[in-house]
Amino acid sequence: MCDNLPYNINDLEYKYIFSNKSLFLRLLGRIGKIKIFNELTEENLELVDKNYVLPDFSEQESDLLYKARLQEEEVFFYILFEHQSTVDYNMAMRLLFYITDIWRDWLKQFDKNQFKNKSFEFPPVVPIVLYDGDNPWTAIVNLKERIMNFEMFGKYIVDFEYILIDLNNPEEMVFKYKDVLSLILKLNKVRTGEELERLFLDLNKYLQGAKEKEINTLRICLPAALKELGEEKIQEARDILEYITGGAGIMPLFQNLRKIREEWYHEGIQKGIQDGLQQGLQQGLQKKELEIAEKMIVKGYSDEEIHEITGLDIEKIKELRAKHNN
Repeated sequence: MCDNLPYNINDLEYKYIFSNKSLFLRLLGRIGKIKIFNELTEENLELVDKNYVLPDFSEQESDLLYKARLQEEEVFFYILFEHQSTVDYNMAMRLLFYITDIWRDWLKQFDKNQFKNKSFEFPPVVPIVLYDGDNPWTAIVNLKERIMNFEMFGKYIVDFEYILIDLNNPEEMVFKYKDVLSLILKLNKVRTGEELERLFLDLNKYLQGAKEKEINTLRICLPAALKELGEEKIQEARDILEYITGGAGIMPLFQNLRKIREEWYHEGIQKGIQDGLQQGLQQGLQKKELEIAEKMIVKGYSDEEIHEITGLDIEKIKELRAKHNN
């Protein structure tokens, strides 16, 4: 997989994320309808380098096709990422076109004699739609209900049902677990600094058991996911992620910063009441800076981390560290 984001991140972000086989397998694990999915491994998954999206829809969607060996048989997983804000009620019909195109391409490897054989069978194609539009998905998920008078013809009408993953639905199974996949998908929904802070307070839980290549995908996708928050918040998020995954400590930096802000505010107000707002605030902050720095020294923070959080000069921090070591 490439190390940089696709140029047009709005159209290809999910395609990039789920090109990571490990994250795709996590997604399949959320689909409880078909238990056999749990037998898949990265070794028997192959990403097919072709897309089937019709030209008229290339601005609103992207797709991925995986080929897998499952119980010695081929299976295709076709994932359509729907980016448009409104619901497409003809989704099932469009998926039918894509599925038949996949079968046509698959048939090209056989000669006519093989194709005409009585035992010849087509591989399953499992259609999955991942939707992140603004409105709830209200379209039917089976094909026959888009065909007029389908009830009159019973089983003689072509039909299938696609798997829908609606990222606007808080009850969606993909969000039921606190893991790296859920974190990446939730980051795409973050719109304020406060939402980002709340999410990162549980960062350790989300990253529990995450593979390094999954974390790398998360790092690369951060700027796209948080693009509406601005460069400052993006950098904060990067710093926190590096801090946690680098093993430098246990408590996320956002949690430290929130506590520090609350403590500074409280101390400053109390001093201001006693000694005059301006003088008391300054003294309270200076005293608290030293206390916090000493606590951070005990907990093993580096001089640079202490300087970034407290604002103390590096020389003052070294002085405190020398006093503590003695």
